[in-house]
Amino acid sequence: MRSANRSADQTALPAVVIGTAVWLIAVVILSVEGSFAPPADGTWWWAVAVIGALSGLVGIPFLMRRRARMVAAER
Repeated sequence: MRSANRSADQTALPAVVIGTAVWLIAVVILSVEGSFAPPADGTWWWAVAVIGALSGLVGIPFLMRRRARMVAAER
């Protein structure tokens, strides 16, 4: 008997996709509007946004494969 509540493994993909999109938007904004912060501060925030976006881009395929394996295991 399956639980009616979905596990975090099943619901993580939408959150990671949204988070990655937000980080990508931040990269674009910081790249275009980089002049609003001193160089050291602007570089630091830009690097954080890039690392966040790259983490999400790596995590999305991982979560998609994991979700597919979980669905196959339920069958």
